[in-house]
Amino acid sequence: MFKSENVMQTGEFVEQPPIVIGRDEEDLSKYTAKGTIEIGKHIVGTGEDSHLTTPVLLDVLRPHLILLTGKRGSGKCLDGDTLITLQDGRQIKIKDIENKDLEILALNDDLKLMPAKKEGFYKRTSDRLLEVNLRSGRKIKLTPEHPLLTIKGWKPVQELTIGSRIATPRKLDFFGSEKIQDCKVKLLAYLLAEGHIRQHGKIKLARFTNFDNIIIEDFTKSTKEFDNDLCVSKYKEGSFGIINSKFHTTKITERNTKGQIVKFEKQSMGNSVISWLEELGVYGKLSKEKIIPEIVFRLGKENIKLFLNRLFSCDGSIYYANDNCEISYSSSSEKMIRQVQHLMLKFGVVSKLRKKNIKLNGKYFNSFEIVVNGYFCDVFLREIGFFGKKEERQKIALEKSIVRNTNIDTIPKEIWENFKPENWAAIGRAFGYAYPKAMRESKRYSPSRQKLFQIAMVENNTRLKALAESDIFWDEIISMELLEGNFEVYDISVPEHHNFVANDIIVHNSYSLGTIAEELTKVPESVRKNLCSIIIDTQGIFWTMKTPSEKDFIMLAEWKLKPKGFDVFVYIPEGQAQKFSKAGVEYDDVFSFAPYELSPYDWVSVFGLEPNKSTGITLLKAMKKLKPPYSIDDIISSINATMSSLEDKMALESMFLAAEDWGIFGESRSPDVLVPGKTSVIDVSLTPENVRALLVSMIANKIMEERVTARRKEELADVQMLNLKRVPMPWFMIDEAHNFLPADSTTPATDILNKIVKEGRQPGITLVFATQRPEKLHQDALAQADMIISHRITSKNDIEALKAIMQTYLLFDIAKYINELPKLKGTAIILDDNSERIYKVRIRPRQSWHAGSSPVAL
Repeated sequence: MFKSENVMQTGEFVEQPPIVIGRDEEDLSKYTAKGTIEIGKHIVGTGEDSHLTTPVLLDVLRPHLILLTGKRGSGKCLDGDTLITLQDGRQIKIKDIENKDLEILALNDDLKLMPAKKEGFYKRTSDRLLEVNLRSGRKIKLTPEHPLLTIKGWKPVQELTIGSRIATPRKLDFFGSEKIQDCKVKLLAYLLAEGHIRQHGKIKLARFTNFDNIIIEDFTKSTKEFDNDLCVSKYKEGSFGIINSKFHTTKITERNTKGQIVKFEKQSMGNSVISWLEELGVYGKLSKEKIIPEIVFRLGKENIKLFLNRLFSCDGSIYYANDNCEISYSSSSEKMIRQVQHLMLKFGVVSKLRKKNIKLNGKYFNSFEIVVNGYFCDVFLREIGFFGKKEERQKIALEKSIVRNTNIDTIPKEIWENFKPENWAAIGRAFGYAYPKAMRESKRYSPSRQKLFQIAMVENNTRLKALAESDIFWDEIISMELLEGNFEVYDISVPEHHNFVANDIIVHNSYSLGTIAEELTKVPESVRKNLCSIIIDTQGIFWTMKTPSEKDFIMLAEWKLKPKGFDVFVYIPEGQAQKFSKAGVEYDDVFSFAPYELSPYDWVSVFGLEPNKSTGITLLKAMKKLKPPYSIDDIISSINATMSSLEDKMALESMFLAAEDWGIFGESRSPDVLVPGKTSVIDVSLTPENVRALLVSMIANKIMEERVTARRKEELADVQMLNLKRVPMPWFMIDEAHNFLPADSTTPATDILNKIVKEGRQPGITLVFATQRPEKLHQDALAQADMIISHRITSKNDIEALKAIMQTYLLFDIAKYINELPKLKGTAIILDDNSERIYKVRIRPRQSWHAGSSPVAL
């Protein structure tokens, strides 16, 4: 019998019964707490004043539709030193903006960067961060759950790989409103680039090294404009110092054995440039410690343009050869080189940062270089330019045509998975191709922005045009490193847009599924024999349920639990066995489907074809001629024998040859999941995304068919009072459910999942849809859910999706309940239609190992 917590009331301890969700009053009276699983504890109070009380139990006797939303612990956070770009041009560390009323930058629906209001601020600790390095040299540290924007939407960084391309700003056209004298801007640039601005012994120096007479003259003039009492003194060829032209006399008293001797010494007056540099915080730093002071980031466009112009004219280089232009800038200070790279983005100049080792006086030193080439060279020369002798090279480059780097500033080729032109031949004719249909080959490559823009014009596609004209540069991940320790991490919420620019990267503001699966294995045999669990694992994180979570033994002890492995049965596609084995992933059996188990329309859907277009029509005709059993080779032969264009036949043949590599086809070996007490994990993490929905469809169809048949037999047996070996009632749990039953499109799994949503409870099927994006889930699934378990979410669209299905028994806006949750791992609200109540709970920790927190899962 479950033990309840005791609560003090009027001086006496009163035993509090557990809370049972998913059970109406009649069942609660009939079964009390029998046939339930413990998923957590009730939270009383709000925010930091809350505490845990009685256990929260979930009914497993009746079928349900449960919506599980959000991420456990709201783990989408950034390292505290991450720089947030503000609307006024400044950059500020995320850890320093908690109590500041600031406007940051966000990407809007038209893919343009715009000012946005910071709303919420969140801080917590994390034991893991991922350091992501991009080809441009930009980098960021963030929690593995934090989403980054890809061409296919927002993806948690832990789901990305080396080679993935993510959205970064292509132009940060936001400047400050402050203005300072041009002479100050020039002097600051000159002294940061080629200055010696440190104390030597007891003497404070401000020296400048350069051999360009035009620059030396400008440096001298700027010094005089800064302070008329200052002058430039030449020490040696190419070396100049700023000194005060006025002197004062100092009386020095010196004692010796003969008494006092009085001396007078003539010394230079104070140096106002040095005092100014000290105020800015840039004086006295070694070369590798140099920084650009904050005042520069608050300046207007013309001031910053002048600053960069003089900076590059000193330490920058420009080369032009064979129509190739390259501009570079070097510094031994990593912080300063990153600041320069950021300032260039304000003018739409995208650069690449790289680290070099240079040898000086027999020793090696770190040096950092930013390089600009192709189209962005042209932008730099026209927007920023050079001064002095380097202007001659600039003039040559501008007079000649610069080769555009079409292989860099491109749109990821995955765009073709989302966009399928209606008529490639028409586009080919618009482009002037001799063989217009050859334009179809474009699908093999990443299109340039210009090419995509032209296609958008031909297709009259406004979204494609927005993508071609967007403020996004699609950078590439070149390395990812898992960092383990104890990190303070932070996040902010941005109403409406839900993203912001951090470290010049655009960032977005399953665990509980495992907890439910664990509990289902622990119910008494009298209940377990009538139940089974099937988990669709899209991330490859449930196979470790076999292993106890020893690393969490302290946290588990607080819940009076111990690390424990569970008896789960892991299925993988037969053709992927070698990959899983190589990765060290344990599995129990393989499954495969015969090609004839898919209907012709399944094939049309999985290939993304239109059934009323020529290629889809050809496929349907070819498959209607076939009779089971048939293989992929038989399908290809039937296609080639069909009266159709050679182009359609070749396209379909290549599709089916590719399908053989998916690893899911072979003999008909469906996973045996409807077994009493069995927990089955269907691992589809290595299966192409467009094929996963097909597998889910086939498994869901089998579950529905068998349970409908079984339910009829069970009802007949009940009428006739006969004993019957029952097919267990399944708990069908689907991770990332919005990918299988989306709100705004269809997949091969849409029809069957919708059917189970509407009719599945009658034959005894429980659906658990886990999703981080409830607004992306089909409206029928939201409307039919009888329980919603929502962890902390901040996205306005997600909250609005939950508001749309709010029940009348809620006294307040659902956002209020979510915001009142304490900032602890596993906190959630539960909306229970069965009891017409809302509860705040903390989901209990996993007893088994959660592979989502292991480097293997990354």
